[in-house]
Amino acid sequence: MKLLIIEDEQDLLNLIIRYLKKEGYLCEYAVNFKEGYKKINNFEYDCAIVDLNLPGGDGLKLVQYLRADNSQVGIIVISARDTIEDRISGLNIGADDYLTKPFNLSELNARIKAILRRKTNQFSNEIHFGDLSINLEERKVEAGGKLLQLTKKEYNILVYLARNKNRVVTKDSIAEHLWGDYMDNAVSFDFIYAHVKNLRKKLAENGCGDFLKTVYGIGYKFQTH
Repeated sequence: MKLLIIEDEQDLLNLIIRYLKKEGYLCEYAVNFKEGYKKINNFEYDCAIVDLNLPGGDGLKLVQYLRADNSQVGIIVISARDTIEDRISGLNIGADDYLTKPFNLSELNARIKAILRRKTNQFSNEIHFGDLSINLEERKVEAGGKLLQLTKKEYNILVYLARNKNRVVTKDSIAEHLWGDYMDNAVSFDFIYAHVKNLRKKLAENGCGDFLKTVYGIGYKFQTH
């Protein structure tokens, strides 16, 4: 899962990123309104964490842009503004949740997970296709009842393709999902081919159906029919 944290307090930002990375999220960040707006327009995210008091603009405007551009993205406002009017404004404008500062990082994580559960697979913590089972909460994958030992990249590719089942997903899209705005550092997309190849092998070795299809010259498709 890929997150965008828009926060100008550097110490708090570092704490949030360090904690959420340990929880298995891919984190990107912006420290002002302009950077946040640029990230929103250039990349896609599963959830955005947005401070309201930002240099160069009001975070509520970014919430509006996020909701207008992508109705599926989860949005959590974090702010020192703690009046009921502020909360209502944030929620009415499109945020899914509102967390006042100071807050516990474990609570932030719990709220992120709650939003992602609501927005993926119809409130379910799990994705099932035949003998394949993906537990999003515990980040576990089972095939034929056996636990698969997947790398972080293999797991993220599998979940990304499964959530876009029966749709062709380009290599560029996969790279952007895995690396975000650091994808330009990649020399080629060979690393994607290697991860998908290893993922297929592990699924096949555990008797799982061949869900991962190659669309030559374009990318891959998680095909269920």
